Amino acid sequence: MPAAPPPKAPALSARSLWRGGIVYGASHFLGMGLGFVSSMILVRVAQQPSVASYLLLLQATLALALLLELGLGQAALRFAPICRGEGGEAATRVLRRRLLALELGVWAVVAPPVFFVWPIVARRLEAPELAGAAPFLLATAMLGSFSRILDSYLRAFRFYTSSAVLTHFLPRAVLLGGFLVLLGSGMHDAPWSALISLFLIGQFVTTLAYALRLPGTTAAETSEPRIAMAPPPTGEIFNTTFAMGLRSAASILMISSDLWILSWARSHEEVAVYGVVTRIVQVMEALTLIANFLIPQEFAMLYADGRKNELERLARTAATAVGILSLGSLLGIVVLGRPLIRLAFGASYLSGWGILLILAVGIFWDAASGGAGYLLQMTGNHVVLFLLTLGGATFNVALNLFLAPRLGGYGVAVATSLTLIGLNMAMVATARRRVGVKTFVYFRLAEWRRIFRLLLPIGREWGRERRDS
Repeated sequence: MPAAPPPKAPALSARSLWRGGIVYGASHFLGMGLGFVSSMILVRVAQQPSVASYLLLLQATLALALLLELGLGQAALRFAPICRGEGGEAATRVLRRRLLALELGVWAVVAPPVFFVWPIVARRLEAPELAGAAPFLLATAMLGSFSRILDSYLRAFRFYTSSAVLTHFLPRAVLLGGFLVLLGSGMHDAPWSALISLFLIGQFVTTLAYALRLPGTTAAETSEPRIAMAPPPTGEIFNTTFAMGLRSAASILMISSDLWILSWARSHEEVAVYGVVTRIVQVMEALTLIANFLIPQEFAMLYADGRKNELERLARTAATAVGILSLGSLLGIVVLGRPLIRLAFGASYLSGWGILLILAVGIFWDAASGGAGYLLQMTGNHVVLFLLTLGGATFNVALNLFLAPRLGGYGVAVATSLTLIGLNMAMVATARRRVGVKTFVYFRLAEWRRIFRLLLPIGREWGRERRDS
């Protein structure tokens, strides 16, 4: 007789998503606050040349960490969920070994050239004092890339609290503590090497905390009522991570080119106005980040188990929930944007209100489109996702170059929002065609009412889940 099919895994509870979203949001905004306070102390414990050197090296470190990770974190998000279930101990053990082997291989290939080329780069950047900073750069970037992989692995096991706290709160808290020590000692001319050493210590503490939390996933390896799937061969994982790494690079080009192009085309005053108002829309962007923190790992398992109806329901529910919150933020910007700009930054920045509205429209559309990009990524369509993102980045740069000299900050904002809208439309259409799943917000009023109740802890569905638990 044929073996009975394994029971289906239970649907992810709204209460779990709510709790994870709250923890992530709180950690994210608290981390932003700690970073702001750290910046205030930084300028009091170091002179401008040291601050500039520190920030320049920090930017290089973050970029190198992304290169060293090479999409392995996204691979962990995709493959770790399908390795859970009966036989999960062996499957996850093999996956961890293959991910670690690939990470060590990337380090072995990238680190030597960086060590020898960095002094040349530092001098070309007119920062000769950083020519000997290659050990700091490599050590910090390696720890950062490894932490990103461990973070993705924890998220794949729904360790939302650990991931949020270790990603956003702990490293900033350690760095702030170091700066407070310098401030308490009466130091006002800390060298850049002392500043980056504190950042390195923060990265080391964070990586160690990730490693100590990793054994907690053991009990969850067999927790799903399903048959665990074996991870793909190392070569397939590498092909996946390479495409995902290239996609991350294209994304960075798309989201970071606007300010540089505006700086090339217009005055520093316009750059300042544009840069300041983008800080406000980061609040709207954080709503999408919360969904992206919770949902992608669930896509991987639902798709692997052939549960497309549940996958689509999760994707559209998340998109609608974030869309509702983003719509509220957009309306708040329409009504309160000008007073907020005047209060926070002064009347000289009021010219950025229109720019803020244009950017907010693009971010709202991004939220309403759901996790189409992550859906493609978690279902093996990473190559087409990279090509779409590369096309979006190229279009964005070209449109910025055309509009920035003519319209200044408004032109850059239009280019950014049009790119976000166009890229999301392409990803939504591709997800529907290749995966057979819709990710855009629901249009039925009944679904909006249902999801609105999910967003309220006093709602009836929330109360029902609490009673059932």
